[in-house]
Amino acid sequence: MTLRHPKAKAFDDQSRDRKGATVRQCGKKACRSLMVAARMFFLLASGFWLLASPGCGYSTKPLYNSSVKTVAVQFNNKTFRREWEFRLAEAVDKNIEARTPYKIAYAKNADTLLSGEIVDIQEGVLTRRFGTILPRETEITVVVNFTWKDLRSGRVLVERKQFNRSSTEIPQIGERVDDAEQWAIERLASAIVDQMRKDW
Repeated sequence: MTLRHPKAKAFDDQSRDRKGATVRQCGKKACRSLMVAARMFFLLASGFWLLASPGCGYSTKPLYNSSVKTVAVQFNNKTFRREWEFRLAEAVDKNIEARTPYKIAYAKNADTLLSGEIVDIQEGVLTRRFGTILPRETEITVVVNFTWKDLRSGRVLVERKQFNRSSTEIPQIGERVDDAEQWAIERLASAIVDQMRKDW
C-alpha cells in the first residue's frame, strides 16, 4: 500500500479538473466551428439553388433576337417643334449601338426597320413661383408611335402607341429649356431601345 501526501492528492485533483475544463473548452470551440461551417454550407447551397432555379437569378437566355444583325432607324414629326425627329433618331441610334448587339444600317441594307412618328410634345407647369403666375417647375413630355419590323419576313417585332417619357425643368437652379428637352429625348430613346429586348 502506497501512502501519498494529502497535498499531492489535492494537486492531482486540481490537474484533473484543469484537464477536464480544457477538454470541455476545446469541445465548445469544436462545436462552434461545426456550427459556423454548417451555416456557411447552408448559405452556399441556398445561393446555388437560387441561381439554378428557373426564373430566378442568372439566366442563359439572350436578351436580344440573335437572328437580327442590323437596324435602320427613321422618325417623322407631326408637331410644330422643328428637327425633333432628327434628334430622337440620333439618340436612338446611339442607344442601339451602345446597348445592343445590333448595328445601324441604311434601310435598303438592314434586317429590320425601327420607324416612328412624334405625335405630341407637351409642356406643362408643375409648380409656380410664390406669389406669381410664372412657372417654377415645368415638365416636357414627348409622345411617339413606333414599330420595329423585320424587313426580311415582314413580321412586326414590336409596336407601341402613345409611348412617352418626360423630363422636368427648374430654371432657378440654372437649368435651361434646351437641357430639359434633350433629357426628355434621351429618356425616350433609351425606353424605345428597351422595348427591343426579347419578350420571354
